[in-house]
Amino acid sequence: MFVKPFPTYIKRLIPYLLLLVFNVANAQDVAFSQFYTARTYLNPAFSALSNGQIISTSYRNQWPSIQKSYNSNLVSYSRSLDKSGAGISCYFLNDIAGVGSLRKQTYAAQYAKRVRIGKNIYGSLGVRGSYNVNSIKWGKLKWGDMIDSRNGFVYSTDQPVGLAKTTYFDMGSGLIIYSDKFHVGAVMEHINKPKISLLSISESSKMLIRYKLHLGGNFKLQSSPTRILVNISPQLIYMSQGENKQVSIGTYLDFGNFNSKSKLVIGAWCRLNDSFIFLVGVQEKKYRIGYSFDLGINKLISHSGGAHELSITYSFEFKKKNKRRKVKAFDCSYF
Repeated sequence: MFVKPFPTYIKRLIPYLLLLVFNVANAQDVAFSQFYTARTYLNPAFSALSNGQIISTSYRNQWPSIQKSYNSNLVSYSRSLDKSGAGISCYFLNDIAGVGSLRKQTYAAQYAKRVRIGKNIYGSLGVRGSYNVNSIKWGKLKWGDMIDSRNGFVYSTDQPVGLAKTTYFDMGSGLIIYSDKFHVGAVMEHINKPKISLLSISESSKMLIRYKLHLGGNFKLQSSPTRILVNISPQLIYMSQGENKQVSIGTYLDFGNFNSKSKLVIGAWCRLNDSFIFLVGVQEKKYRIGYSFDLGINKLISHSGGAHELSITYSFEFKKKNKRRKVKAFDCSYF
């Protein structure tokens, strides 16, 4: 197979471009499109906003048209502790990116407490601590000095190799204020700015603080005479990490019956300057299943195949005789 020769300056740039890509990938967080399925990942204050136990898992395949792109798995568990409104949660995140198997694993534990603020208005404050492992298989990477103009990648490289693995502790906190009709939440992550890079770069390898703001409402559209209950839930989520800003605007529509807890949920989001997100889900009394697809709206992302995301959630409430409803739980029926 004939490969066109690479100019010398391109060969010299390739290693540095790869290093830059790996460093940037390590410094940014995974963003799921089913925000409220991964709700304790979105905000640790959600840890206290249930009257039972919730187990959920999310799988995200981003840019599937690119070989060995981004694959993320999240498994979480949360439970209410007592009738006063305290709760705990934990999650495991496994994120694999690209050739070289750049991997990030996060083991997080969270605690939150919800309280009554006023009539029908409540609040929850949560904290997070996590142990993180970043790793890479340097032997799978391709460098400029490995290229032969006719035969492709045939030579061994003289490029220096970084660390195979680095570990760090991370901290974050979040707040939610909610009622039957609305909620607003704020999050600050990576408060301690941990050093995360595999490249031994001092200042630029520190994790940037990520700020989140999320708000939404829940409004009944129709309840009679068809006996079909229709709710609309407009939402807005803003995220900021360094120079990277992300604004997502969307809404959920859920359709159910007064005599049943079964619901059909459809949703549509716009992640500004990035993608449209389309979702369909089914909610039963104890479980929810959702699927979403990200459709890119710029040339780079549109040719990458978008992103597929699948989630499964199982929940079971404590019995009412335990009197755990002293402080109202947050009714989050959307994905």
